[in-house]
Amino acid sequence: MSNKKTRYFVAIMGAILAVGLGTGLVASYMGLPVSVFTSAAGPDELQYVPADAAVVAYANVREVMNSEFRQRFKSFEPTQNEKNEFEEKTGLNLEQDVDSVVAAVMPKDGMANNPAGSFLILARARYQASRLEALAVEHGAQVTEYQGKRIITAHETNAAGDSIHEDMAFGFIESDLVAFGSLGSVKASIDAHATNRNIVSNNDMMKLVNEIDNANAWAVGKFDAIAAKAGLPNEIASALPAITWFSAAGHINGGVSGSFKAEAKDEATAKNLRDLMGGFVAMAKMQAGNKPGMQQLADSLVISGEGNTVALAFSIPSEVLDVIEGLAKGRHPAQIQQ
Repeated sequence: MSNKKTRYFVAIMGAILAVGLGTGLVASYMGLPVSVFTSAAGPDELQYVPADAAVVAYANVREVMNSEFRQRFKSFEPTQNEKNEFEEKTGLNLEQDVDSVVAAVMPKDGMANNPAGSFLILARARYQASRLEALAVEHGAQVTEYQGKRIITAHETNAAGDSIHEDMAFGFIESDLVAFGSLGSVKASIDAHATNRNIVSNNDMMKLVNEIDNANAWAVGKFDAIAAKAGLPNEIASALPAITWFSAAGHINGGVSGSFKAEAKDEATAKNLRDLMGGFVAMAKMQAGNKPGMQQLADSLVISGEGNTVALAFSIPSEVLDVIEGLAKGRHPAQIQQ
């Protein structure tokens, strides 16, 4: 498949996922700010995440799309004509049809050169599978079956006809759930559910998931597992803090609140991190002054933790969002309070 066709293929599914998020979800990918789960074990989609995943993130897209936060910045979304064109082609209404997204990263050798091959995205929405399949095939994709699930694959080659990297694919694993990533990742997702060897069986990861409360997006992960496979230059790798596990969670509605927690390899590393974060918080409070909303934001920053743990809680009040919204619309901060 040509580069152009592959980009179109990725755009079809990427729009379902990325645009669906982008029209209301301010995402920080592995540190997103989760609604109350249907069970203590997390969303059902976790049964499709392979047990060796080093990072898992979740976003309740429906809740965020309906939030006051999203309404503030709705004018910066794609135009209604663009949304209508997308819906006409795919049968998917981004305003109403996308419910949630789970993302996972599986550490693999060579992931620095092919990061897409390590990612898996699970998107729950109301799909018109036959329509999406026909559109993908029209632009050069191939349709196969794996374990009874239909998989649509894009194969990209260079001028000599050689494969450029691992094929990208999306599979209809449930009537309202699509898995998107490399072909290997999509197959691994199907196998994880079929064999019950999924992230739900990973007690360390699930402990972090179960600690999350009152959030509509979150991320948990094993930091050192990703760092070891990322292929970072030695000077960067050596400068990274020695963190083992982390979790990040938050709640988006009228404002944004959340927390970040990490476990360092030892108490000395954790203390250094707390001291470093304390310095940044002190600087933030010093620079906040009487700026609208900034003093409330600075005051909301709370550092905690003991032993080899460190945590930071924050809250972005509506006053700060007033400032951001005003700047985005070209108004001077002094005009926003008028």
